[in-house]
Amino acid sequence: MKKFAIISLGCSKNLVDSEVFAFITESAGYALTEDLQKAEIIIVNTCGFILDAKEESISTILEAADFKVSGKCRKLIVTGCLVKRYFEDIKNSFPEIDNVIQLKDFSTFKNVLGINSIEDRKLLTLPHFAYLRVSDGCNNHCSYCAIPAIRGKLKSVPIETLISDTENLVAKGVREVILTAQDTAQYGVDIYGKQKLPELLQKLNDIKKLEWIRILYLHPAHISSEMIDTIAKLPKVCEYFEIPIQHINNEILSSMNRKVTKERVSEIIDEIRSKMPDSVIRTTLITGYPGETEENFIELKNFVKEMKFERLGAFTYSREEDTPAFDLEPQVSEEIAEQRKDELMQIQQDISEEFLAGLVGQKINVIIDKSSDEEGFLFEGRSYFDSPEIDGVVFITEGNAGIGEIVKVEIIDAWEYDLIGEIVEYPTDEQGISNDERKENKSKSKTQSSNKKQ
Repeated sequence: MKKFAIISLGCSKNLVDSEVFAFITESAGYALTEDLQKAEIIIVNTCGFILDAKEESISTILEAADFKVSGKCRKLIVTGCLVKRYFEDIKNSFPEIDNVIQLKDFSTFKNVLGINSIEDRKLLTLPHFAYLRVSDGCNNHCSYCAIPAIRGKLKSVPIETLISDTENLVAKGVREVILTAQDTAQYGVDIYGKQKLPELLQKLNDIKKLEWIRILYLHPAHISSEMIDTIAKLPKVCEYFEIPIQHINNEILSSMNRKVTKERVSEIIDEIRSKMPDSVIRTTLITGYPGETEENFIELKNFVKEMKFERLGAFTYSREEDTPAFDLEPQVSEEIAEQRKDELMQIQQDISEEFLAGLVGQKINVIIDKSSDEEGFLFEGRSYFDSPEIDGVVFITEGNAGIGEIVKVEIIDAWEYDLIGEIVEYPTDEQGISNDERKENKSKSKTQSSNKKQ
């Protein structure tokens, strides 16, 4: 059978697009492979958000092009956010590319493959979790961000469509859905005239066999008490808040056009932790934004030390053309920006180590992601405070479980960002049979079968 490969760069929103491209390609009679050497079609779904992402996209295109010589590749297709920003440049600069497809232009893609397929998704994640893109585009216009120019204005997906999509995912074995968008908190504002995230969460919570609902990208300017209360009361919604604050100095926040203040951010964090003491807050920060002084950075450091975010990522400012911040002065040198980022991450490493050490001896729910390739461990999974790819891992040393099952794990050790534990309790299925009983019955069945053969 003919084979294709797809390389998805960037964020989870881009991954959802890649899943649609993958479904269409399968509909054209190709089988997905991870071996680029064997792929007759290679699709590169690029990211163009910041300089590092653009450089990664370009190097990936060039590496994929090599397989037109050393492998079976006959068609190299490039799409995604980099194409949206630099369509003509890419068309003219890379003769190795056979087709340059605009962002989310599935119709042209189907024409290239010569088919008229529906636009469903082929999951490129592990089979038990999936990203649910609740909206695309953004109305925030942060001064450093090119996303509105790339993906346009906020476009929410109707609630009925999202519920139907989730039910289909659950029917295929998905147990965790991860809500993603440029600004999840603003979901529904464009089509319903008001925020609809609480209502969406309530309806998702009612779906049978769906176990976990995780939310990404909650812009702090749009988080309401209603959202916090809804997350607190719904049992399937993980008490996991990804809130990208980016900075905490009010002058910097104003220049960034974040529409929020240090005082409001503090109020949100206090409200979440008072209503959900076991909640986990992840944030992202930018160092080296134009005009960031040493005093501004010290204020940011002190805030991180005070708030003790359970999860945190830091990035240096990327100067992007066609954004308001591009012409701001004074620019901070790359060296200083990197130095500040490293300093923040060292502080965060100590905070994370302390947080995870406090979990030793506790029992937590863990979803089993895969068998472990690491020596001494049986499985790798995630707790409710671990989002795929960006957070830590729970390594399992003892016990047995199926991939995608949620089990109770006793934590026996902790590292800077990861946990080590043993399975101590197994889930119960709809018939009231625990995994322990299923295992015992299976073992008896094997023994009886073996005795019959003898």
